[in-house]
Amino acid sequence: MIKLLIVEDDVLLNEAYKKKFEGVYELRFETDGESGLKAALNWQADIILLDIFLPGRLNGLDVLQAIRKENMLAKVPVFVVTNLPDAIDKVMQLGATKCCMKTDVDLNSVAEDIEELLAKAS
Repeated sequence: MIKLLIVEDDVLLNEAYKKKFEGVYELRFETDGESGLKAALNWQADIILLDIFLPGRLNGLDVLQAIRKENMLAKVPVFVVTNLPDAIDKVMQLGATKCCMKTDVDLNSVAEDIEELLAKAS
């Protein structure tokens, strides 16, 4: 089963992701940057859904930078969701595969985007 790592601190959004993707993907949820990075390094996800605003020492930008520096993760698609319209260019420069505004998150379109990213990665 395809592994989807979701690094998101919003409990309600995580519940929505769980309802949408449970049974479709093997899911792992992390709610802060440090545990998200650790999971990315150790769990071998096929795709990562990453928030920018995360509690703790590392935010999503830090996590994205660290992921892209790791050879084994260099090709893993990272789909970033953010509340900051000004962050989109920065996120893409740091190596995100896709970025969207959290206010525009529609679970059906997120599911389609994930499938598209996985198809391109394989």
